[in-house]
Amino acid sequence: MTKPTSENRSGLLGRWALVLTLLVLGAAWLLFQGDSTPEPTGERAPPSSPPAGDDAPPSAVASTPAPPAPANARPDTPHAAEPIVDEVLVEKQEVCSGEDNLISVRAHTPDGNDAFLHYAVGDGTGQRIPVRVWRNDADGSYELPRVTVFTRDNVFVTVPVPAYRVKDCEPERLVHVMSRRVPNSEDDFEFFAKVVEKPVAAGQSKPKPFVPLRYVWTFDDDTRETTQGPLVSHPLTRGSGTGSQYEQHLVRVDVYDASGRKETGRTSLQLLNTSFENFNKKGIVTLLAQGTPRFPVLDEDGVVRQTFRLSHHFQGPVRITRVTTIRAFRGTEHAPPPPEQVDVASLPVSEVPEGKGVEVKVSFDAKAESDVFALTYALEGVSADGHPARGSFSVMRPPPLPTRENSTAVLDPVLLAKIKRARELLNQEFVTDEDIFRLEREGRFADLKVGAAPSVPDQAPPRNPAR
Repeated sequence: MTKPTSENRSGLLGRWALVLTLLVLGAAWLLFQGDSTPEPTGERAPPSSPPAGDDAPPSAVASTPAPPAPANARPDTPHAAEPIVDEVLVEKQEVCSGEDNLISVRAHTPDGNDAFLHYAVGDGTGQRIPVRVWRNDADGSYELPRVTVFTRDNVFVTVPVPAYRVKDCEPERLVHVMSRRVPNSEDDFEFFAKVVEKPVAAGQSKPKPFVPLRYVWTFDDDTRETTQGPLVSHPLTRGSGTGSQYEQHLVRVDVYDASGRKETGRTSLQLLNTSFENFNKKGIVTLLAQGTPRFPVLDEDGVVRQTFRLSHHFQGPVRITRVTTIRAFRGTEHAPPPPEQVDVASLPVSEVPEGKGVEVKVSFDAKAESDVFALTYALEGVSADGHPARGSFSVMRPPPLPTRENSTAVLDPVLLAKIKRARELLNQEFVTDEDIFRLEREGRFADLKVGAAPSVPDQAPPRNPAR
């Protein structure tokens, strides 16, 4: 061992003095914290072990008391309080493996931030979620999901779903409901129902086939629609722009066959309210625009004409104070597009009332402005209570019609057969990917006969953007 010198000893003593000073200060801080920190008002509900087999006790409601403040919170630092889960409701106390069970959540925040509440149950999002739980084939065990409730700044709390029993059985078939927002639309959605039959093991008899005859759709606004095919379009109505950060929706479909048998499927949607988001973070009222037709069409005279409905989700009218047009120019193959041109313009409307809003017709002479790709209208205004309002919409040049020179020929025989059938069904010279996607989901290609792929396609349409 090296003999310590006087220089080393003085360094050691200095470091020990620093350590002792820090320990004294730390003890004083802990004593101060112990005297000033209030007693917590409750505890977060502890996670429960997942139920296994058929011995899981049924329960209808789970709740948690008020959670304590975060341990690392400083008295002078504002923070959002954790949400309080009032109840978690389970629709059915026992289900078969894979059968859906509706989980509904009710919560609040102690600091009045209820407008920011949003939810997750297992892998799904929403306040009411149909959940499917599957038993393990090896030992019959299963795991129930957990509920997470979020509030402002994504402060959250997690609680278990009340236990329910998952039996050793499976439904003969399931109905999966899928959804998507319609392109170039704010509120319009499409819903698609798919009936999936349970696989039949070797040696088992097949159940009576289920051939869907009609689909009855039920929406949150208490409207019902009946379709002959598995596809439906429906607007999901929005509330006030200052209502909540997320909109909650539950859509149900009852599928019937010719004998009256019924199978049911559901889906949950938790949609971000952009009007609320912009007002909360920036204090800006959002002006929305919905175009008709949804995709631009070039008329015979080379002009694109569209009607836009301007609206907003706030009380009172919005007065438009300034309209600016922005021209986006097309670039060449080897050069970037030139700078955009910005001009002050006008619209034939000066005010956007609340509710359904107002329509405005605009046009874009694509023939006269051959170097322009899109014409954007940027709107500025003032709401009835004095808040700034902003919005924009664009009139765009449609893509060129497909030719042999600007397109890639379709060689796939299945896709080519769908294109030809879509032309017949829609009575159109050209069809788009969107047309084929919609017809396919409607089951319009069910009896399609596919021939061999031609060696040299005759007038074969391109893949994108139109066929």
